[in-house]
Amino acid sequence: MMKERQSKSGSVEKALSILELFSMKTPSLTLDAIAERSGFPKPTVFRMLCSLEKFGYVKRVTLEGQMRFKLGMAFMEKSQIVTSDFDIREYAKSELLELRNKTGLSVQLAVRDGDHAVYIEQFESLNPIRVYPQVGRRVPLYAAACPRILLAYLPENEQDYILSNYEYTSFTSKTKISYDSIKKELNEIKAKGYSLSHGELYEGTTAIAVPVFGKLKEVLGAISMIGMSQDFEPDHVEKFIGLLKETASKIESNL
Repeated sequence: MMKERQSKSGSVEKALSILELFSMKTPSLTLDAIAERSGFPKPTVFRMLCSLEKFGYVKRVTLEGQMRFKLGMAFMEKSQIVTSDFDIREYAKSELLELRNKTGLSVQLAVRDGDHAVYIEQFESLNPIRVYPQVGRRVPLYAAACPRILLAYLPENEQDYILSNYEYTSFTSKTKISYDSIKKELNEIKAKGYSLSHGELYEGTTAIAVPVFGKLKEVLGAISMIGMSQDFEPDHVEKFIGLLKETASKIESNL
């Protein structure tokens, strides 16, 4: 057992040592270069790279007819949730609570984790009937208001990649699972600055979400309000959108 643990620990350290070789000056490396710089045998390096590639931490590219390795998208995907969870949750709490108290409706904060949204904060509705995703729930980015906000502000090629690799599942009869209709809505979301969802995670509910931006205008998260459909009469919707955008702006100022 002890030898097995030491072996696993050694493998992790070797893999991390290989990842540490990549930098702004050396964004891509050949297998030979990695073996030389790490001091590990070439078969060991190749085995490590294959494992890292499997989980998206490195990728193979061909440059000038030569196979090289680069860091993969997994680092970008994980950085989204690390950055968001580290900053947003703490600075959003008081603003979300104030929004809940103003409207009486449930409010949530979600961040991106790969091709899913994760709800990391919520304040429950003051109404007798409460509807809200549980903290920690993961929802694919194509479904519902908060997740689609997080998807809408990604580069289009990344949107296409994510949407092309889903096995679409309907949470309710109203969950949108059409590639074309989702793509059309993503463009509309960016133009309007908010997302509106009717009964996609819970029947008979409506949700509105807006983005929260970072200093570099990157989307760090999405905040939303959710309630029963009768809570969202047409004259209420515009008011709620304004309150959500105002709350997002306060969170951005706090950050």
